[in-house]
This record gives sequence, structure tokens and C-alpha cells, in this order.
Amino acid sequence: MKTLVNTLLLMVGLTVLPAPAAFAAAVVKFEPKASTTMREALVELTKERVVLSLVSGEKIEGKVTMVGDSVVYITQLAGMINYNAVVSIDKIIAVTLRKEFD
Repeated sequence: MKTLVNTLLLMVGLTVLPAPAAFAAAVVKFEPKASTTMREALVELTKERVVLSLVSGEKIEGKVTMVGDSVVYITQLAGMINYNAVVSIDKIIAVTLRKEFD
């Protein structure tokens, strides 16, 4: 009976091991250049989950869905079911994202 339990625990443990690979898919590979503008950065981050820090001090977390000339469309807002946001690019002072370590 002990052997069966140990075998089951080992099998459960092995099935959990690949889980970090699933989380790694959410990690963003983004390397800005010295000349990168906020708009260019947002275009490269389209379809990625980011946190936008605004001039007002507010933070908006969501998925970059569309980047226009002067606005960015953010969907799947954190903590706000069924809400999206249109944010003026010139009001964004920082973009925070989860990055892969080298």
C-alpha cells in the first residue's frame, strides 16, 4: 500500500513539473532601443499584459489590444470585469511588464 501511495505521489509530482513552462509563455521578450518612443514600445507589446503608469499617478493593468496615433486600447482590465480603457499615449509615463531573465 505504501508503494502505491509513493508511486501516485511521484506521478502527481511529475505532472506538476511542466507547469512552469506554461507560466513562461506569459513572459514578455521586449528589448527597447535608446530611440524607442512610447508608441513604438506599445506597438511591440500588442497582445501582452502590461501595467501603464499615468501622469496622474493612476495605474491601469490590462492587455494592449490596439495602438493608434495618440491612444492605446487596453482590454481585460485587472479587477474590472467587462471594462476596457482608451488611454492617451502622452499621459503614460511608464510601462511595466513581466520580463524573462537572461
